Amino acid sequence: MRQVADRAMMLAALGVMASALLLGLASGSRATPGGQDKADPKAAQPSCGYLAKGPTKDTAGDLNAGIQACELCHIGSTKGQAAKFLKVYQSDEFVLLNESETWVQSDIHSQAMKCLNAPLGKQMSKNLGYNVAEAPQCLACHSADKSPTKPLADKKYKDFATAEGGVNCTVCHGLHERWQSDHYKTPDQEGQPLPWRSKSPDFKWERGMADLRNPVVKAKLCVSCHIGNASEGKIVTHEMYAAGHPPLPPFELASFMEGEPKHWAYPTDPRLKFFAQLPVEERWSKFHFHAEKDESYLSRHYAAGAIAALRAEADLLLVDAEANVKGGEGMDFARFDCYACHHDLKYPSERQKRGYEGPPGRPTLRTATGVPAALVAKHAEGIEAGGLKAKALGFEEKWSALRKAATSRPFGDPAKVKDTAKGVVDWCDAFLAVQCETPVPLYSTDQAKRLRDMVAEAATSPGALADAEAAMSLSWGYMTLAKEAKVVFPEPKLGALSKVIPLNVRVAPFNEMSKDGTINPVPAQFPPRMKAVNAFESGPFRDAFTGLLGK
Repeated sequence: MRQVADRAMMLAALGVMASALLLGLASGSRATPGGQDKADPKAAQPSCGYLAKGPTKDTAGDLNAGIQACELCHIGSTKGQAAKFLKVYQSDEFVLLNESETWVQSDIHSQAMKCLNAPLGKQMSKNLGYNVAEAPQCLACHSADKSPTKPLADKKYKDFATAEGGVNCTVCHGLHERWQSDHYKTPDQEGQPLPWRSKSPDFKWERGMADLRNPVVKAKLCVSCHIGNASEGKIVTHEMYAAGHPPLPPFELASFMEGEPKHWAYPTDPRLKFFAQLPVEERWSKFHFHAEKDESYLSRHYAAGAIAALRAEADLLLVDAEANVKGGEGMDFARFDCYACHHDLKYPSERQKRGYEGPPGRPTLRTATGVPAALVAKHAEGIEAGGLKAKALGFEEKWSALRKAATSRPFGDPAKVKDTAKGVVDWCDAFLAVQCETPVPLYSTDQAKRLRDMVAEAATSPGALADAEAAMSLSWGYMTLAKEAKVVFPEPKLGALSKVIPLNVRVAPFNEMSKDGTINPVPAQFPPRMKAVNAFESGPFRDAFTGLLGK
């Protein structure tokens, strides 16, 4: 919990111009599917079987956070065991087989552990008074947790796989050894396909493999680190930020997927011939996708990601509020919009034009998380399939109540936040359950276009124009969805927008090697994003974005 001195420091800084770091470490999340909400098994959750429960030890085997076996096959289609699987089983029609190579050479997730001992990590250790490279509250996101069911307070350095490159294969795909050995078992009869491919997600889940093909499973896994998950010990506090931890960028699943150096391909990718040949009834039941003509793959991810992000934010608020109702010192500043305080003072001010949710000067909840979720909920009111419309209703009432509770006094009224945050969490879980379980297409070509248009409209709404993070997130989302729809933007117009905001969550040189053969550290990406946040003005952004739309 933050100290009283920390609160005094923050309140004194409310009127001071502050530089804002925006790009955060892109860390993966712990691989124990179903691990969310373990602290409260009665908490409402999506009812998909493998989300509502974790794999049992009897079926899943012991934990194994090592990646040596992964690298035997996933280091390149012509190397190691991959060559055999390519020749005999055409495995490159199912996966790319270059996953480990791409991850290690191009993805900064693989540097998550190393950065804790880098200059920034050492600076944080000095400021915080403990070694961030050994602290469980840091390793929870920066490495593989070998004791996922143990409370954070009881975890030690030895509970984490710290020698495996930080966020490794098992962190996201599953820590249990059973699936790791089962998934490459060969068939009993020659000429038959690999048996693992035909198994259901529930079968794979019981053996400990996370069903990352499911947009909801994927979204909840990503947000557990990119936003936070209290029950998993993944919380970035204001104290950590003040010590030097990079502020996390607004999370938007579809854009993050597109911005990632891909070690995978979408099932709609023509290179993966396996999926095109699947019977229609197995496309969703086993691999959670529909043919490109039937549903927009990324629109479904955009929707699931927006609601999962809000759910994560609301759950952090709920946990913090519950602790403070019992006698805490107040809710952590990190639960609120950082730039409500850390922004350059301007006159005239876009924030003043936007108006206030409560008394002027009180920090609000994050616009960059709330606006996308609100538009996804509004969009869903027009989708009858799967009963999504019924689940979408009531969002605005619950979200407004939480925002009001958060501004009813400076940094929120814990008792009111507790009650209203629970309402938002429950709404999100009900919505995600439909997204997770509904086998029919939800985001047809027409619905995808309607969603895309709503994202574009929201990007130039008063809320987004007063918030650089919201403008960025919505722009990223729009361009990602437009790209999937094969919308081509003129280079000059993209160039004009790039002068106002970064066009992607990742800024070059995120996938270029440094002179010593390692990936450029995350701090190298700070200056462009800091400059974009501090220099953001609504007029130039509006002109550039509407120009991109051809208006």
